[in-house]
Amino acid sequence: MQSGATGRTTDFGYRPDIDGLRAVAVLAVVLYHAGVAGMPGGFVGVDVFFVISGYVIARGLMREARGGGIAIAAFYARRIRRILPALVATLLLASVAAYWILLPPQLEDYARSAVAASLSWSNIYFWRSSGYFDAASLYRPLLHTWSLSVEEQFYLLLPVSLLVAVRLQLRPLWLPFAVIAALSLGLSVYAGRAAPTANFYLLPTRAWELLVGTLLAMAPRPGLGALPPAAREALGLAGLAGILAPVLFYSEATPFPGLGALPPCLGAAVLIRLGEARAEAGRDAAATRLLAAAPLVAVGLISYSVYLVHWPLIVLSRIVLMRDVSAPETAAIVAATLALGALSYRFVERPFRRPHAPAPSPSRPQRLRPVFAAGFAATLAMAGLGWVAAASGGLPARFPEFRVRPVPGTETWNHRTCFLFADQTWQAWDQAACTRTAGKAGLVLLWGDSFAAHYVPGLIRHANRLPGNLVQYTAAGCRPTLGFASHVVPHCHAFNENALALIRRLGIRDVVLAARWGAQRDRAVPQDLRETVAQVAALGARVHVIGQSPEFPLDPAFLAYRQRHDPPSVAGRWRPVTDPRVNDALRAALPGGTTVIDPFPALCDAATCPYALGDTFLYADSGHFGSAGAALAVERFVEAGLFGRPRSTAMAP
Repeated sequence: MQSGATGRTTDFGYRPDIDGLRAVAVLAVVLYHAGVAGMPGGFVGVDVFFVISGYVIARGLMREARGGGIAIAAFYARRIRRILPALVATLLLASVAAYWILLPPQLEDYARSAVAASLSWSNIYFWRSSGYFDAASLYRPLLHTWSLSVEEQFYLLLPVSLLVAVRLQLRPLWLPFAVIAALSLGLSVYAGRAAPTANFYLLPTRAWELLVGTLLAMAPRPGLGALPPAAREALGLAGLAGILAPVLFYSEATPFPGLGALPPCLGAAVLIRLGEARAEAGRDAAATRLLAAAPLVAVGLISYSVYLVHWPLIVLSRIVLMRDVSAPETAAIVAATLALGALSYRFVERPFRRPHAPAPSPSRPQRLRPVFAAGFAATLAMAGLGWVAAASGGLPARFPEFRVRPVPGTETWNHRTCFLFADQTWQAWDQAACTRTAGKAGLVLLWGDSFAAHYVPGLIRHANRLPGNLVQYTAAGCRPTLGFASHVVPHCHAFNENALALIRRLGIRDVVLAARWGAQRDRAVPQDLRETVAQVAALGARVHVIGQSPEFPLDPAFLAYRQRHDPPSVAGRWRPVTDPRVNDALRAALPGGTTVIDPFPALCDAATCPYALGDTFLYADSGHFGSAGAALAVERFVEAGLFGRPRSTAMAP
């Protein structure tokens, strides 16, 4: 990543150790995304990049401020020359590959993300449409551009903020930035539980990481060179440990960013500051010498281009293969990433940066006009091409045999009445309309998100096997755990609280909880579910939990198209991308007396799950059951004891 990487920190002398730090960050990210074992926390490389960016950009701006003022236009012109050429080149190459590889609906989503990446809006686009660790995100070639958008949004704000602070003669200058950093960190800690996906993607909860580097550039020199050599060596080891320990020991289960991002960010800050102490100490610490080693510097110089190309290569390979890549394939992808990154750096980045051209003078704005014009034209062209591909539905003429068949099921959810959307409050729910079956004495409440609603056609089909009439209480993106809050679904908290009132008021004796339990990065889900089950049980209701159901890498239409020449014994089944251990965690957290159904043993064999039976699709998309799939699932779940006495066999019919 690190669109601010220049390879030359000219305002304070070239720092090979910073390029080495970039190399550590980009290698951690690339190897993590490539699935290399032993680096489950490699995603923290992005946070290291944020610190470096904040530091390098702020040092340049501070130098200008000391020289008499900040040339805002010249700053943005430099950003354009350094960011856009390699980004545009990557988008062009990835788009050519996507044109030949992606089926129309996939290309449509890709095109929309290309528009967002061109406009520095992709973090918001992906926040609204996915989570970083969701299975579906593994098949979105431009997902990684979220971090570029965060940086670019920061670049819009920092120079203006610094200029205002300088003009107002604030003393100390760093104080307002430190306050903003503290508020951003506090917001990130809060959002880690209340809105984990927003916490990951958005600038307000990421700004503190960039501001760590900014504050480092503003802070007075602490005189590290005067420290004893042993102390400086210990600082270097601590800085490296702050980065490498999370790379080795963090995982997708680690609450992040929030406080979890502090070690890599502070580790990067310590290493950057330690490298500054060379002039004071007369020699580098071992950590600085390590980072300045030629191999790491070489990778650091090309780190921006490497970051840009690595994810499209990985994702498009995965889509072509329709499986995870093997170890030799992974090695080939990593090698190709480094090779393409080097070519992009040599033939795209460096020429457009014009390192030997005189810097444009703020007093000669006409020199900047071609830069802004070219940047605007390139952005408009990429966004325009993306819009055309998206508006056409993914250029369907490329694959004339491909057809998206409508799969019945979602029309039974009773949208906006029993299945509420993000803009609706619980008051839009209607009890009479949402009592979906009749003829029984009691009531069964189905409570959850769309992964609860997708069972509605199956529960209606098997109404005679329910212990009461079905009452549907579902909302998009609203996990059925008390206390859950979401910026995407702002009314979810109140919706869930009202469920307890419904259970009490209607005298409901059976409550079915179902959701996409693995979708959110909030790893407190099992405990939250346990507390919710306890409160429901306290009202006298029996609780039945349906675990995470299988999800596939692609929609059934895509899988069927790719398998159209496979024998009948193989066609219609594929390896799920959902981690079944999510259900193990739910089961372990729940109290005795709770019926828990694991859909995986109920529906799948050891390796694959069915997405179709003959010509009948069981799924309406990559994760939601259609009518036929819901009927099959509910039948299997009832046979496994969904409404019977809780027993161990309920987990494996």
